[in-house]
Amino acid sequence: MKHGSIYREAQTRLRDFIREHGLRPGDRLPPEAALAAELEVSRLSLREASRSLQTLGVIEARPGNGLYVATFSFRPVIEQLPYGLAEPGASLEELLTAREAMEAGLMPAVCRLRDEEEEALSRCADLATEMSEREQRGESFVDVDREFHLSLYQTLGNPLVENLIELFWELFVRVGDAIPGSPERNRGEAHLAIVRALQAGDADLATARMFEHFDDVRVRARLLQERA
Repeated sequence: MKHGSIYREAQTRLRDFIREHGLRPGDRLPPEAALAAELEVSRLSLREASRSLQTLGVIEARPGNGLYVATFSFRPVIEQLPYGLAEPGASLEELLTAREAMEAGLMPAVCRLRDEEEEALSRCADLATEMSEREQRGESFVDVDREFHLSLYQTLGNPLVENLIELFWELFVRVGDAIPGSPERNRGEAHLAIVRALQAGDADLATARMFEHFDDVRVRARLLQERA
């Protein structure tokens, strides 16, 4: 068996070991010698498999204390994605489509929880106002925009949603800050319109406002492409 195949087999066996033994984030894996014997692989292959799974965020090494199952995060995925995904052009349109589907699709769920979401929506309204003020002053507000989108879904209590929003946002923001503003409507107003629809308990209107927001982003993205 070729070296690459042996290493991949060790990786597969290590993943299976974690799953079959019901190990959870924070659980410690057996010492290297015992684990290699259990998986029927060499210690060298196990080390290579362990390093690759650390890169993917499946396990983590604690110096002097061994290997542990890691808490799931999309951070390793983001770090491994090719930078080409964040280049202007077709990839930007793909990111916009993915973000739009995710965020517009979540509007009914947020609306159903609007009582529990009251504090978060109030915070989002403040953030939208701050966006408008910064835009009027010609200042960057990428950090505020990011906080808005993350805060909007926090009451759902869904780590997968939060991780996906983070992933889409981080990829998008690599070029998003370069997208010019629209003379017709500032971005703070577009975000505030989403919040007001949610506060009114109108899921259909909130969804429509989110679609309008992304339509505006697409217009500005085309301006960016024309300038390139």
